[in-house]
Parts: sequence; C-alpha cells; structure tokens
Amino acid sequence: MLLKVVTRVLLVALTFVLIIVLSQIALTAASTRFERTPVNEVVGRGLESSRDYFIDLFSGSLGEASSTSILGGQRRAMGEVVLDAYPKSMALVALAVGAATLAGTAMGVLAAATKSRRVRGLVLGSSILAISTPSFLLAVLLLMLSAESAQRFGVRLWPSFGFGWDEHLILPTIVLGARPFAQVTNIAFIATDEVLRLDHIRTARAKGLVESLIMSRHALPNAMVPILGAVSAALSIALSTLPVVEVFFSWPGLGFALLQSIRRFDAATAGTLLGALAVTIAIVRFALDAIASRYQHAATGATA
Repeated sequence: MLLKVVTRVLLVALTFVLIIVLSQIALTAASTRFERTPVNEVVGRGLESSRDYFIDLFSGSLGEASSTSILGGQRRAMGEVVLDAYPKSMALVALAVGAATLAGTAMGVLAAATKSRRVRGLVLGSSILAISTPSFLLAVLLLMLSAESAQRFGVRLWPSFGFGWDEHLILPTIVLGARPFAQVTNIAFIATDEVLRLDHIRTARAKGLVESLIMSRHALPNAMVPILGAVSAALSIALSTLPVVEVFFSWPGLGFALLQSIRRFDAATAGTLLGALAVTIAIVRFALDAIASRYQHAATGATA
C-alpha cells in the first residue's frame, strides 16, 4: 500500500512537471509563430521559462498572473488566482459529476433489472444521444428553451449567464453533467446486466430471495467496480468540458482563466491551472481506485 501511494505521488509530481514544461514550450512557440524562430530556440526558451518557474515555486512563490479576465485585468499573485478560481470550478464539477453518478447509476441499474426491451432501448438510446451531443449545442438548446419560455409564458426557467451559488448553478451543472451522466448510465447498465446473468445470482433467485435483496447484496457489489471506473472517466470528461462551459456561461473558474491565459500566451498561469486540474484528476482517481479495490474484495468474498 505504501509503495502504491509513493508511486502515485511520484506520478502526480511528474505529470505536473511535464505539464509546466510542455505548456511553456507550446505557448512560446505560439507567441513566436510569426518570427520563424528555430525549434531549438523555442525549446530553449521554454526550458528556461520552466526553470524560472520552478525556482520561484521552490522559493515559495508562483509569481504573478497577468492575463485572467476574472481578475478584472489586474495583476495578482498566481496563488491567489488559483485559490479564487479553484473552488468555483471544483464545486461545479462535484455537483455535475455527483448528480450524473447518482442518476446514471440508478437509471442503468433499473434498466438492467427490467425485462422491457423498450425501456432498455430508451435508456441506451438516450445515453448514446447524450454522450454524442456537443456541450455547446446542449447549452444553446437550453438557452433557447429558456428564452422561448420567457417569451411565451413569461416564466424564466433559469439564469442564462453569470456566477452565483444559487440558480446560476443550474445550467452549467446540467451541461457539464450531461455526458458524464450518459457514460455512467451506459456502463452501469452493461455491468449490472452482466452480473445478473451470473450463476450465483441465479442460485440466489432459486433460493427465493427478494429481488431487491439480490440486487443490493449480490449484484451491485460486483457491478460497482466498472461503475467506479465509469465515474473516473466521467470526471475526465467533465474537466475536459469545463473550459467551454465556464466561458459559455461566464463562470469565473479555472477553465475560464485557463483559456484567457492561453489567449494571452501567459504560459506560467496556463501551466499552473493545467497542473491544478491534472493533480485533481490524479487524486480523485487514486481515491476511486481504492474504493473499487474494496468493492472487488467484498464482491469476491460474497461470491465465494
């Protein structure tokens, strides 16, 4: 266990270093694209900037961020930028992925438990449609629905843009959670359907156990391992969609700041924000893997 923890910590640290270096090189290349700068010089500048970044980091300072419009165009310490934007993004991601996990698991399990082909087809069809729909298109459709409702019936369904810990969360959460919901629903259905076909489930039914008891004690512990894997993938989907959602709805989080820093070739800020997202993914995935291993152990014991 200790070896696994140390390995994960080293992987997180290596990922952070690579993100910083690659972002420095990439944005140096982008900022000098019209100067026909040789590749070796671009790489040299990027490595030099990376060296300066890590010197500042180890001295206890991340420097200043100069290009995030969420700061009103003012220069502020980069640590302050991260502390300001990170909770806003993570709260949005947690709501979206949490709701997608609960709703997707419930829908997938119920679809697997039913014998109706129509219900199964509806669940699978809707999940495929949701995961195939671009986030910006879903956002546009929801905004059109809100505008149509306000125009015809005088009812505003939700705020269209802006930040707030109130109804402003509705649209970004729906758009951000749509594709994770489809991912979890699809995997939950497949995993539960496969588990319900196993011999020990048939044996439990032959013994006369109640279906709800079979599902909770025998089926779900086995199905939870792939479902947790789907949640991990859903988190990656949500974080990759985050910049688009935040810009579209003017949500002042990490994704919003990241796109602004890239637009202004602020490599230090872009690398720091990307690093924060990467570290978050790594930590959450490590936690999900630990939970999945416990479920697998419990499921193996129950099957035996």
